Parts: sequence; structure tokens; C-alpha cells
Amino acid sequence: MKSFALLIVFLFAAIVAAATPAPAQSLRTDVVMVEGDLVRLSDIFDGVATDRPVLRAPAPGRRVSVEIQQLIEIARANGLSWRPQTRFDRVLVERMGKTLDQNDILPVLRRALVAEGARAADEIDLGSRSIAISLPLDAPADVEVRQIQYDRATGRFMATLHAGGSHAGAQRATIQGRVFATARLPVLRRSIAVGETIRATDIEMAQVREDNARRDLISNPDKLIGLTARQRLREREPVREIDVRPATLVARNAHVTIVLQIGNLSLTAQGRAVEEGAKGDTVRVLNTTSNRQIEGVVVAPDTVAVTLGPRVAALAPQ
Repeated sequence: MKSFALLIVFLFAAIVAAATPAPAQSLRTDVVMVEGDLVRLSDIFDGVATDRPVLRAPAPGRRVSVEIQQLIEIARANGLSWRPQTRFDRVLVERMGKTLDQNDILPVLRRALVAEGARAADEIDLGSRSIAISLPLDAPADVEVRQIQYDRATGRFMATLHAGGSHAGAQRATIQGRVFATARLPVLRRSIAVGETIRATDIEMAQVREDNARRDLISNPDKLIGLTARQRLREREPVREIDVRPATLVARNAHVTIVLQIGNLSLTAQGRAVEEGAKGDTVRVLNTTSNRQIEGVVVAPDTVAVTLGPRVAALAPQ
């Protein structure tokens, strides 16, 4: 009996649903993309016969939300039977456009600054500001500097840009920033780990702001080749003298060849390095035959040269 009653309820609900007319129009659920400066009725509602404009479109490249109250007013003004389904009903409208970014604008700005006395290699700093000008799709993608003020002493500037030519949707923008002088210095193509040797292929030349170029930066790329990193060196940055050292040719506790120079005579012996050293460093080594420490100069990988005279210093055994 209970099952029969439930069946009657379901059948009644189905009949009522079938008898209730579906709304003739429905909201567009996707983001509405428009090209021109007007939003039309068919852009917002599906199932409408007219294509009349109902809203101004946002600026090129921008998006607006048409909220529920505005949707109700548009539907009522145009004789639609649409009713909101939830209180969160809305339509997102985005206007297509073309965007001019820093890659388009900076070359034009640089030419204008050079004409005012800046150097072509100078760095243009806009701080944290990002440059972007959005234009209608049918507007020409050109930009020009209409006005510029540049202070050579401080490097500060202000410029008025005009983009889009004579198009009705042309845009103007005012930007300001600062010009910094640069110096050409060697920088690293990649990060260098501690103890890693810098090779010629790791180096390239780049313009570095002079206010960031400290006196202890290495300016000659040839002097970087063969040096090893004392600490991790970052990509695209110049190298300080204290950040690198000559490559270690003799490691501490390594087996070394001791070359004894006596006039034109050379004698060799085997030893163990007490301390590490780069080429030209004076290090202590232990003669494993005599078990005595002597001082020598690193001349090659795992090779130390000793000469008679004041450079020889016999020390107490370890």
C-alpha cells in the first residue's frame, strides 16, 4: 500500500513538471567574449530573437560581471520571460583586445630618452610598475611618445604615451621611472656550485647597472676562467673577487710529487700534502721517506717544487 502511494506521488510530480513551461530564455553560462564596444541581448541570453545592444562593453582586455539585479532589469526592459534560478545568477562579459606590453613600449621609450641625452645602453627602471596598454582588435598596434621630461642629473623621467593611432579606441598612458648608467661586465651563464671551476663557456658579457657594480667585481672575463667558487654563484650576475679563488691543484692529505731543484738538477720524492693549495701557493708537505715536513710551491696538479736555500724548512715530525 505504501509503495502504491509513493508511485502516485512521483507520477503527480512528473505531470506537474511536464505541465510547467520551461523558460524561453536562459543565461549564458560561459564567459561572454565580445569584440566591439557594445554588449547585445544575445550575448547574455540564449534563445532570444533580437540582437539589440543592452550594455556598454568593458575596455579592451577587461572583464565585468553583470549581476542579478541588472539581469532582471535587462530582461524586463526587453520583454523576456526569464527569471533568476538562484540569487547568485550572473554573466561574465570580457572584451577581446590586443595588448601592448613592455616589449612593444620600451624600445619606443628608449629612443625618446636617447634623443633627450640618455645612452642607448642605459637601463630603464620602471620600479614595480608593469606597462600594458589594451587596444580594440581593429586598432593599429603602434605606440608613440607624445611628451617626455628627462632629468639627466637624477635620471628620472616622465613620459606620455599614445597607442592606437587615430582609432576611436586609442589609449593614452603616463609612465615614470628612472634611467641608470650601465657597465659591461662578465656574468655567469649558469649557477656555479661551491668548489666548481669556472670555464670559458660559463661566461658572457652583459650590461650591469653601475650603482650595483662594486669595485671588487671582476671586469676581465679572462681572469675568471679557471677559478673555483668559494660559495654558490648565481646565474646572470657578476662575480666578486672574494667569491672565487684559484683552482685547488693540491688537496689536503693528497699524495704529491715533491720536486727538489738543485741548480740544473731535479730530484723527486713522494710525499703527502699537509694543506691544500692553488698554483703558486706555498704549502707544507710531508716527505714520507724522511717523515719530515718541508715547504714547497704548488706548480702543477699534485706537484710541489722545493728549492735549496731559505725556502727549505725542516719542521718537527707530526
